[in-house]
Amino acid sequence: MENLNYLDHSLKQQNIEYFVHLVRIAKADDIVSGPELELLYRIGKMIGFADTEIDQLVESTDKSDYLPPIELSKRFEQVYCIVKMAVSDGVIDKSEMRLATSFAMKSGFTENEIPKLLLLLINGIKQGNDDDDLFELYKKDRKL
Repeated sequence: MENLNYLDHSLKQQNIEYFVHLVRIAKADDIVSGPELELLYRIGKMIGFADTEIDQLVESTDKSDYLPPIELSKRFEQVYCIVKMAVSDGVIDKSEMRLATSFAMKSGFTENEIPKLLLLLINGIKQGNDDDDLFELYKKDRKL
């Protein structure tokens, strides 16, 4: 039973650290716009946070070390959400791109593949593609 508690705690901590990265992206331009806040709440609820937890995490931007998921698909999905957050207000500034690049690197993507990955995500999100479709494109491109 203790192992289950540890795994639950570990997953919760991972979700907190991931969410903090999303908040940093939203705050990178010093303004959390309406669409960014809506997306934060939608993602926060999706990963199991209550509104009060989301409020606290949005207000808190403490630094944390990030332990990415093992599965490539989950790491891709998290980078997708980071980029979606950056794109949500219609403007991607340099600080948002730096944070997205940093997050992708911490998630285990290589320095060589990150520019192509981010371009795929930005263009795909703007075209309305979901993370599953873009992940399939990413995997096909990766095999080439």
